[in-house]
Amino acid sequence: MPIFQGLLMAVAALLAAQATVHHFDEDAIGQPPPGFTLSAGRNASPGRWTVERDGTSRILVHAGTPAEAGGFSVAIFDGERLDNAEISVRIKATGGSRTGGIVWRYQDALNYYAVQLNLAGQELSVYRVVRGNRIRLEREDDLELDPDAWHSLRVVQDGDSMRVYLGGIRVFGDRDRSAREPGSAGLWASGDAMVSFDDFRAGLRADRRR
Repeated sequence: MPIFQGLLMAVAALLAAQATVHHFDEDAIGQPPPGFTLSAGRNASPGRWTVERDGTSRILVHAGTPAEAGGFSVAIFDGERLDNAEISVRIKATGGSRTGGIVWRYQDALNYYAVQLNLAGQELSVYRVVRGNRIRLEREDDLELDPDAWHSLRVVQDGDSMRVYLGGIRVFGDRDRSAREPGSAGLWASGDAMVSFDDFRAGLRADRRR
């Protein structure tokens, strides 16, 4: 193997090792996931986050209620607070508003970034939330996705540059120069939605590609 190619593989392996991966397969069924803090916003309750069986695997499920339709719920990973980061998850939304996604640079329920996949409305949106005020940075509608299938979401934050991928395809690539401290990463669900998550990954960015 050429020395340069071997060096690249070694670097890639090192970067991959810096990511935390949570598959939920070792977690207790019917219980909240260990290593996550549950919270909520817009006067909603945290909702019911439990690990459930999915075939031979286990997944994390948020079970919302119609009464919480105006709010949202988050499951924040208790790991390292990240600045430049790469976060990804597999998601399936089957009930309620069918809306879920990823949060990052999360300070608290009033300050964070979020990418939200709405399978009922067939749209993907990116928001910056500051002191509870939600500012939409990007939106892509008319996605024509299978509403009952699993979909992969990935966010890469590199300084003021962010890239969002859906199903491995880059959908958004933009800059947001608003000052923001490093923060936590986690999962987001609309208060009334039934959303399943699997293969959550959070860690240092894997590359610096634009």
